[in-house]
Amino acid sequence: MSPEAHRITALRCADQDRELVAQVLNNAYAEGRLTFDEHAERIAHAYEAKTFGDLDVLTTDLVAQRRPLPTAVPGPSPQPVVERTAAHVAVPGQFTGGNAVLSTFKPGRIDVVAPEVTLNAWLGEVRLDLVDSTFAARDTVINIGGLMCDVRIRVPEGVDVNVSGTSMVMGDTKVEGTRPRPDGIRINLVGTVFMGEVKVLGPDTKANKYEKFVK
Repeated sequence: MSPEAHRITALRCADQDRELVAQVLNNAYAEGRLTFDEHAERIAHAYEAKTFGDLDVLTTDLVAQRRPLPTAVPGPSPQPVVERTAAHVAVPGQFTGGNAVLSTFKPGRIDVVAPEVTLNAWLGEVRLDLVDSTFAARDTVINIGGLMCDVRIRVPEGVDVNVSGTSMVMGDTKVEGTRPRPDGIRINLVGTVFMGEVKVLGPDTKANKYEKFVK
């Protein structure tokens, strides 16, 4: 390994870098390129990773090029492997997702939703309330990966939800009571869930479901 490559792999990674690798692993599992045990082990290592080198070894046999590399490195500029456009890069303070592994992920009030969000729910439960949130992009992607999970998302008026990018294996996706507007926000749910349920609730959902969502 060259000194430059060693310097890059030794750099500390951020939560966003871990989420990018988690999505690669989720996609590989959905495509049958990883077994359940392999995926679970790599996901755990991804969220425990401290450096780009720790993340790199998790995907070297899944992608044609090495990833992830930082978008900016002090000193001489290496060629980035993963291209990120400004529209898909979260800025500090934006909500980028979370994980529910044998647990419940309930972040509460979310101020700003990043253009791309990743949720992992493995034998867990997710409650995502976006009613009082601001969206950083008009088109927002929510990546979902899970097994035997329950994911519920509450959205405000003016939000349209597209679930055509989700694949449910022995599970179900439901969108209830949304009230979209032509100039409103569009949420695209993408990913694969095994033996679980993903439900999106809009303002026209029965009051006892919608108003009591966060209780």
